[in-house]
Amino acid sequence: MDATGYVTPDDVRLALRNLHTEDIETNPEKALRAALADDLKPVDARGRWKPSSLVILVGVIVFALLGVFLYFSLGRSL
Repeated sequence: MDATGYVTPDDVRLALRNLHTEDIETNPEKALRAALADDLKPVDARGRWKPSSLVILVGVIVFALLGVFLYFSLGRSL
């Protein structure tokens, strides 16, 4: 702010930049983490991100199906 009390364009740019960096919806990585985080406790006791149990379950099922597919497509031919 100027000594006269006016707001300069640089002050406005800095304030908008700070507002957008803290907002979850404008950052795609933070929005994806928030969407896939656990609803009850998104951060554990150490401050690390905690995924949703549904995401973990879907990941396990996908890896199991991928393993079965690879076993029956490549394992039988060897």
